[in-house]
Amino acid sequence: MSEYLHKSSFGPVTPKDFNKDYGDMGFMLENGKTLPALTIRYETYGTLNAAADNAVWVCSPLTADAHAAGWYTPEDKKPGWWDELIGPGKAIDTDRFFVVCSNILGGCKGTTGPATVNPRTGKPYGSTFPTITIGDMVHAQKELADGLGIKEFYCVMGGSMGGFQAMKWAIYYPEQVKRIVIIASSPRFSSQALGFEVVARDVITQDPNFNGGDYYDQPQKPDVGLANARKLAHITYLSAIGMEKKFKRAQDQENRNHAITYSTPFDLTLPIESYLRYQGTKFVDRFDANSYLHIAHATDAFDLETEYGSIENAFKGIKAEVLNVNLSTDWLFPPHESRRITSALLNTGKIVTSLELDTQFGHDGFLIEVGELGKAVGRFLDSKIIPEAGTQAVPVFHDQDDFKLLSKLVKENSHVLDLGCGGGELLSHLHSVKKVTGLGIEKNIKGILDCIEKDVPVIQRDLDDRGISDFKDGSFDCAIINRTIQEIRDPVALLNELLRVANRAIVTFPNFGHWTTRGSLMLHGRMPKSKELPYEWYDTPNIRVLTLKDFYTLCRKEGLKIESIHYQNDHKVSKLLTALGFKTFGAEHVIAVVSKA
Repeated sequence: MSEYLHKSSFGPVTPKDFNKDYGDMGFMLENGKTLPALTIRYETYGTLNAAADNAVWVCSPLTADAHAAGWYTPEDKKPGWWDELIGPGKAIDTDRFFVVCSNILGGCKGTTGPATVNPRTGKPYGSTFPTITIGDMVHAQKELADGLGIKEFYCVMGGSMGGFQAMKWAIYYPEQVKRIVIIASSPRFSSQALGFEVVARDVITQDPNFNGGDYYDQPQKPDVGLANARKLAHITYLSAIGMEKKFKRAQDQENRNHAITYSTPFDLTLPIESYLRYQGTKFVDRFDANSYLHIAHATDAFDLETEYGSIENAFKGIKAEVLNVNLSTDWLFPPHESRRITSALLNTGKIVTSLELDTQFGHDGFLIEVGELGKAVGRFLDSKIIPEAGTQAVPVFHDQDDFKLLSKLVKENSHVLDLGCGGGELLSHLHSVKKVTGLGIEKNIKGILDCIEKDVPVIQRDLDDRGISDFKDGSFDCAIINRTIQEIRDPVALLNELLRVANRAIVTFPNFGHWTTRGSLMLHGRMPKSKELPYEWYDTPNIRVLTLKDFYTLCRKEGLKIESIHYQNDHKVSKLLTALGFKTFGAEHVIAVVSKA
């Protein structure tokens, strides 16, 4: 292994086995069948504290194993599959946390699965291994956790099928699981994804060497079927844009040579042909066909909506705070499917933060591009991640005087929605002085990460793309739209939506009718620039500039009641004009409290 990996990796690790004999009672599966004994292969990183409450449980994805971090020998070519995230000073900080990762039930990497010898028969389970569920995997992991003496889970996290497991952990053990991180996952597989799964299962079971699952004592194994299933699955882990960049039709000899395994008379000598064949062959060397079928069946059967009647019902009893991360180019678990988790959590009153990571790597992005993911996870876990500089819109409310004004308009202990929340400064302030709970909506990734740093729940969303139509009626006491309404494509619809989900709305906006704006336009004949409107005409986000009078007219037309209106002025002339009653002419910035008439 390279010097670099020695330096950055967690270090040498030793896999361990948890063994438990259940006697005649057996380990009960959700289908009512039993296993006489369990063996679970696992690895740990860090130390369990005296209170036994600093555990971070990492749930592995479909074909991964317990080796999430570190290395076994100096000759290892690669460290564990999430090594960049796990270790001292990393996002999952092993100086603070006791991190555990195990091979899942049904697997073939040291945990009881179809290739394991059945103590009752002395032969491999093979075709007699019972079907299992994601819930069975979680219950087996809980057996291991109890054996390790863990009393409370600081966090349970996982990507892909690991996200399925993390959700089940929160559902089954709400008193012990304090946080969960769901990455590149959804409440169920889409029909398209299930279609690929069906084909993958068929190519394995129709391999002549499959023998109904009893092939362990045979000279030939269903290697062709397993390799083809892996090739098919691997395509779903990538993205269209990523594949185009990786596999250009240019005759790139280097790209082809590294992966040549076999060829056919019909080959086009494209890099993608040899790449997929290489992936299939490599997979056969490390995985078992029966394990693949059983684990795939468990993922295919996972469906929170069907099992609980609705996703909201599934999450009703959980007490964990949730970080839900989706990937922009993931079509195995598309962002819109992942967002259903966020909507259901919000509408059941749970604390959730949600963001979307921009990646060209598709579903595999959570294993490959861990930079932004690490920042989000680290801040969610309160790890010491160094903030990075970045661009952010100029804030309107930027000092204590501004915060004091808004604080007077927000009632004690209220539940607040802040649209365009930036880095969460306002919600953080309101929480400290008014004990409010709240949720921010922000589209800028730096703002999202800053919110997580401040423990402000936030949803990454472009209001023009999605709005807040998925929010339940009356979810909030107050909604704040701060210097954002003039940036919205349909501000009228959004304002009405705000007053559907909240009892009152605080709307703030720069007054385009201000005397300096009018004067600048008249004297210079060009788009005015000021503290409140600091942009050039060609890069301004303000597509609906409005005046105070425009706002009054809109409220009358929409039947909205202006409960109170306030003005923020820095210039002496502005203060004088406003005091004399020339409010549209004098007001620099408007703060209005509105409700349904």
